[in-house]
Amino acid sequence: MKQLRLAVLLLSLVLVGCATPLLPGCTRFGRDGQVCLLPPTALPKLDAMHLVTVTRDGQPQSFMGQLHIDGQALRLAGSSLFGTGLFTLSYDGHAIQVQPDDPQLHADTLVVMLELALADPAALQTRLHGLELRVSQTPRGEVRDISERGHAIVHILRGPGALAEAALDVEIPPLKVSVSMKPLPPQAPQAKP
Repeated sequence: MKQLRLAVLLLSLVLVGCATPLLPGCTRFGRDGQVCLLPPTALPKLDAMHLVTVTRDGQPQSFMGQLHIDGQALRLAGSSLFGTGLFTLSYDGHAIQVQPDDPQLHADTLVVMLELALADPAALQTRLHGLELRVSQTPRGEVRDISERGHAIVHILRGPGALAEAALDVEIPPLKVSVSMKPLPPQAPQAKP
């Protein structure tokens, strides 16, 4: 968890600048760029569990992430590989809440990254300010590149298949950080003895 917090903090330092006034309802992303969050109703419905591995300086750290999106909220819960709860995050279209309250987690940046990876690119285009989103298809899946003034900020590869079953690989070149999200199969209900 410590490395995850460090990676999110470093990501925020590179992605969050202070050169332009922040637009209402937006999150700073890059030096001068901003992303205005979409409401949960504009996101695809999803209920999925992933093994998330954050790698920084060659050091991986993994945790399980449960992501649920419906018409009312985006919810993310992180837990250790042993099942111990690490954090919960909720975004209802108006406010982002995170428990436990941890300023190093940068919940707004996590929501932006999830939206950049999951939302319809056409819906995202109008929400980006000072940023460029390019989307392409490769044999490995859909690629989303976000840049600011021609400099790559984030590279996202979403594997083929249904969204809940697709792997996500995120590279953040300025930080030399990568995030791999591999889908986990749904757990079968436990039989009662």
